[in-house]
Amino acid sequence: LHIEDYKMFKDFDIDFVDENDEALPIVVLAGVNGSGKTTLLESIFSLSSILFENALNNVLDKFFIEFELLNHIKKYTSEITHSDVKEVKKNILYFSVGQNLEDIKIFLPKYIASMVYEYEIPPVEVHKQVREYIDDILKELNPGIEFDSRDGEGNLFFRNKGGEDKFSIDNLSTGEKTLISKVLYMYLADIKDKVILIDEPELSLHPSWQNKVLKIYENFVEKNKCQIIIATHSPHIIGSAKPEYLRVLKKVDNKIEVAKYTKSYGLEFNKILTDIMGAETRVSDVSKRLSIIKSLIIKNDFDSDEFKTIWSDLEKLLGEDNIDLRLLKLEIASRKKNVSNN
Repeated sequence: LHIEDYKMFKDFDIDFVDENDEALPIVVLAGVNGSGKTTLLESIFSLSSILFENALNNVLDKFFIEFELLNHIKKYTSEITHSDVKEVKKNILYFSVGQNLEDIKIFLPKYIASMVYEYEIPPVEVHKQVREYIDDILKELNPGIEFDSRDGEGNLFFRNKGGEDKFSIDNLSTGEKTLISKVLYMYLADIKDKVILIDEPELSLHPSWQNKVLKIYENFVEKNKCQIIIATHSPHIIGSAKPEYLRVLKKVDNKIEVAKYTKSYGLEFNKILTDIMGAETRVSDVSKRLSIIKSLIIKNDFDSDEFKTIWSDLEKLLGEDNIDLRLLKLEIASRKKNVSNN
């Protein structure tokens, strides 16, 4: 852990609770590139190990991250045993970007064998449980698909509801397989009463699946009493988040500030990109042309050759029914009416 990595978090304060100080089931960290989302996840995970070491009293004052938790932990450090440290480490899990989980074809047979031979659970009951877990994941992603079976080598097979043909998990996209593997792993590993950190869960996922990621994790959290903290760049995930889940990180004067965004759920993606992600939603050429058009409209210069040329180009690029062009047409009509009345 390098102290220099955390200078951006000087005088930093963030909470992961609701208005009643109850732990939120899901927290979504959003913000522009460089706002410290991944660094924050890494710091939470690293500090979960460091804060309980005997050397804490010597290094704590050197850290700039001021979680409210620190003040409560420091005075109890001398009483914490080595077994307590291990337990704290186990209570926070971190899925980093690109982390390779154990292949589902490997860990699923291991899990089934363990349940059957170590815990003496009948195979039919174990398979029923696995089916329920997978169907619980799939119902949010693709209600037209259901789990069918697995073979002796750990291959999973699915089928279209109402159909006879089945297909292998290998026929799913990389993102779909990764998501199913990750969530299924969390179910099978019996992860309960823990904080789970996930960096960029949207990677390799189709946008239609990104919209449903949070609901899948909400279902898991509800059943297993966990808290999941996600760092994301996906406007689809941000737009599907409940307002109380969202924490927006912003870099101000070389330090990070956090804001609670109260209007995320259901926001149009262009508003999310501009208001939260700080991104430009149009290509620069289109933005420039729209800016020129707007300035000409303000001057009531909408009959000039320049205006007509640029307007024609925008209609070709955006389409005549584009919402921005339609709104500008209303503005032009209003201005023309005012000009004629005067």
